[in-house]
Order: sequence, then C-alpha cells, then structure tokens
Amino acid sequence: MSEENNTSAPTSSTPVTTEVAKKTFSIRPAGTNTSPAPQNGPSNRSFGQRAQGSSSFPRGNNSNTKRGPGADRRGGRDGRRQKDDENSNLDSQVILVRRVTRVVKGGKRMRFSALVVSGDKAGKVGYGLKKGLDFQDAVAKATKQAQDNLIKITLNDEGSITFPIKQKFKACELMLKPAKTGTGLIAGGFLRPVLELAGIQNIYSKIITSRNKVAGVQASFEALKHFESNKK
Repeated sequence: MSEENNTSAPTSSTPVTTEVAKKTFSIRPAGTNTSPAPQNGPSNRSFGQRAQGSSSFPRGNNSNTKRGPGADRRGGRDGRRQKDDENSNLDSQVILVRRVTRVVKGGKRMRFSALVVSGDKAGKVGYGLKKGLDFQDAVAKATKQAQDNLIKITLNDEGSITFPIKQKFKACELMLKPAKTGTGLIAGGFLRPVLELAGIQNIYSKIITSRNKVAGVQASFEALKHFESNKK
C-alpha cells in the first residue's frame, strides 16, 4: 500500500488520549458559616424577617409611643359624652314633613324632607332641614342638624328681646317687637314654636308677607341672630 493509506485514521487498537478540565473544590469543616461577612449598609433580609428581640417595632402598651398625628389629643369619648348630655336637655318640635320627588334617569326617586326646631327654652335654639328615605330617617337627620347648629340669644329681664326688628328673607317678611311682663307670646304659625323653644316669654310678632314654613323659619332665625350673646 502507498504512504497515503498509512496516514489514515487510527484503528481501534491505537489508544486515544482526552484532556478533562480539573475543578478544585474546597471542603470546610462541619458547623462553619458559609455566608459572606456582614457589610455596612441595609440588611438584605425581608421586611417580615426580623431578629428576635429587635426594638424596631415596639410591642405592648408604651405610653411614650405616638400612634399618629392625633395621639396628643385628649377627651375623644369624653367630649362626645358631654355633648350628648347637653343635647339631652333640648326639646324638639317638627314643623314640616313633606314628600319630595326627584326625576332621575331610571325614573322618579321619592324622599321625605323634614324641618325641625330644637331648643332648651333658655336662650339656645336651632333648626335643621334634611331629607331621608322615610319619615323617621328625615326627622332624625333634621334633629341632629338642629342640635349641632344652636345659637345663643340674650334676653332682657322681662323675658323678651331687647329691641324691635323687621326681617326679610327670600319671600318671607316678619316683625318682632319686645313686650312687658304679662303680655305673653303673641305669635302664631311656624313662628310660635321657634320663639317658645328660644325661651322668649313676652313678645309681639307678625308675619307680614309669605307664610311659607321653610322660608319663615329661616327668616325668624336671621332675626334672632341680631340678639346673639357672642356676636362680635
């Protein structure tokens, strides 16, 4: 055979040598911490994984710990209890309850509108006008508004106002005039319960124009605001 045939691929009897990459493994004794050394900076642990005994989140009742912007305030429940005690001395009277209807896209929506006057018969009086789904709901909302919006008026020794006044509000116009002891409450319609709950015992009054109850009650309160004790 020629020399070209002698340089062909080696036969099965010729050994083949292959090189394998050698990797070096370091073996540490048991119980040795393999994690890297701690570094200065924020911890990589999650928010919920905190070391036991950490003081980042104090537990228990700590009087020195503030729990929000309103932590320094005092008298939350006591203030509400005191306000409820003051409102318990108030008398209320329903002036008007009417059914009102509003047309919306789906049809008509029916509600009840209530006008209530509240007072302690000693100079404090207020009114409320609210709507509700039923009669009791409307009256309760109006009573709450009347008790929250009280005005304090000053009366003279005869239980009357100090000077005469003529007040106009929207379509209603009325007149109030002081009276001497023994005259009584000369008033009628929606004006009488307002003056009674305000604690006025002697007065002359007259409704000059419209007798609409809503506008009339508002006009009477605009007139009583001239006798407020805390008016600047």
